[in-house]
Amino acid sequence: MHPILLSPILTLLLLLFFFYSVDATTSFSSEETRNKEIQPKETPVCSQTFACGPLQGLSYPFTGGARPAHCGPPEFHISCVDDSPELTIMSLRYRVLELNPVHKNLRLVRSDLWNSTCTDKLANTTIKSEFFAYNENDDVEVSIFYGCNSSTITPKPENWFHCNVNLPFNDSYYLIEKFPIDQIMSGVKCKIETTVPILKTAAAKLGANRSLFQEAIMEGFNVNYTNPYDKECAKCPNFNTGCGFDPHTNRPVCLCGDRVCDLSGTIFHSIRP
Repeated sequence: MHPILLSPILTLLLLLFFFYSVDATTSFSSEETRNKEIQPKETPVCSQTFACGPLQGLSYPFTGGARPAHCGPPEFHISCVDDSPELTIMSLRYRVLELNPVHKNLRLVRSDLWNSTCTDKLANTTIKSEFFAYNENDDVEVSIFYGCNSSTITPKPENWFHCNVNLPFNDSYYLIEKFPIDQIMSGVKCKIETTVPILKTAAAKLGANRSLFQEAIMEGFNVNYTNPYDKECAKCPNFNTGCGFDPHTNRPVCLCGDRVCDLSGTIFHSIRP
């Protein structure tokens, strides 16, 4: 049998077809690889929301859960403790009862006073800062006195309660705004005085029934919050999902996906943890 001889033209056509196929396959593969590199495999972490207890769909400026620390300022980090959201403000922890992102307000209660009017954290509730402020239309201050030397006073007034907080005396009292001055308190000396805000509506109930002090504390108090970086973040390409925080510079940054970018969207680098 004689071998089949191909004409030079047919041979050339076959070679051209072969090289074109290889080149096209390589091009498509390269393009596919580039697309995979450009397109994120998952939703950027700072575009995700998280939930804890009664709070759902938490996003910028809040961090916690699926949203790591670089997704917002550290002042807005929420820890989920036994399915209860907690916010730390000036070294004191607060349970977050409500959060309204539209009106930018929170309902808070001190975690150490949850379920107890006695605490070993004998510090004033100080909220005022560039991030948080009392809602003076809703809140009123209550003064709590611990370690009072009133053991000989009988009967005990309705604003009295017992606390063992490692002080010489275990008698404790509270006064709403200190006015009017309690006649019994005028003759009592106490070791510690601390202030805690409560709702004015709760204070009204407390005025009618002083035994409801614990309930009044647990209703919390209202706080307005402000993100001082909003103006800078508004310049980012994607304000709602594209603003983060660099802990190394302590400044807000624009995010494109999971990487730092400039106002035009040019990507620079990822944020180091």
